[in-house]
Amino acid sequence: MNVVVNGDDAMVPDGASVVDLLHQLGLGEKWVIVERNGDPVERRALATTMLADGDRIELVRAVAGG
Repeated sequence: MNVVVNGDDAMVPDGASVVDLLHQLGLGEKWVIVERNGDPVERRALATTMLADGDRIELVRAVAGG
């Protein structure tokens, strides 16, 4: 199925969760903030939030600096 991640199309397998998407993109769930269709996804719900065809996902990576 197709989802839109930060404005770009991405193909994910049927039944994929947000964590599956993050792993597919090479991202760890610990350092990413996720919105699905404009709603924030709590970190504890990343593995249980299932994606649907056409979902719009926004990912923001936390960056530390000083």
